[in-house]
Amino acid sequence: MIEKSDSLGTLHICALLPEAETALSTLQCAVAAGHGLAVEFCAVHVGFDPKHTQVSAEETDLQQLRDIFEGGPEARTARIKAVLDAFVASQHNPPAIDWRNDEGDIDANVVLESTRADLLVIGRPTHMDAADALHSALFHTRRLVLVAPRGACADRTIGRRIAIGWKPGKSAERAIAAALPWLGRAERITVLWAAKAGAEPYDVSARAFFAGLGLDVEIRRLERTGKSVGLDLLAEAALVGDCLLTGAYGHAALWESIFGGVTHDLLAHADMPLFMMRSR
Repeated sequence: MIEKSDSLGTLHICALLPEAETALSTLQCAVAAGHGLAVEFCAVHVGFDPKHTQVSAEETDLQQLRDIFEGGPEARTARIKAVLDAFVASQHNPPAIDWRNDEGDIDANVVLESTRADLLVIGRPTHMDAADALHSALFHTRRLVLVAPRGACADRTIGRRIAIGWKPGKSAERAIAAALPWLGRAERITVLWAAKAGAEPYDVSARAFFAGLGLDVEIRRLERTGKSVGLDLLAEAALVGDCLLTGAYGHAALWESIFGGVTHDLLAHADMPLFMMRSR
């Protein structure tokens, strides 16, 4: 049986802030995810800066063009830090948040920050740095990632009612294992599965897996509407949960970006927090 107490120890939650546009939502989700748990928080700007890494002439030209529209690295960092300062000032009893500025190679810095974290929180990207950081978090860290929606919400709740997208396999199992601190405290867990033509129903494997964890869950077959599985999953999850937990990228990201896939649809359309983890 999973412990539902604070004996789990201190969790380390790292809010990755590659862009100002999603920084507030990311911070709100990070703090909401830590509610009721013993947590140490950090907020880290991860942004590309050609001064701190070697780049090609083409990349230099691209960054110069980017500076025209978004401002240079120093200006982008200042905007993100201003969002953090305003967020802390707006809180009645703000948690201690350690600030770091990691400029240079985004992938290397995301991986470095992941070694200190139990949960990485990052927004749905709108700019290049953010897309690179999210890719690194999902593909190169082997950590649970909480993807924050783009829209900010001051009274965000995460983990009270958790929806889980279930498909038997290592991807879902690893994500669920990493999310046990939240699952063990949830008031309600709803497991959603979609039928696949020619395959055995997934409810049997779900029932056995969650029983082995000692978790009380409701298992539902996902009602299909003719849309993609990802869109149907988002719609149902919004009705039963304040967040959605799934595995991520059963195929390579390039494959899913071309041919589509559940993870691709979730990341493209979600306006609720997504707990995700890739198994390999």
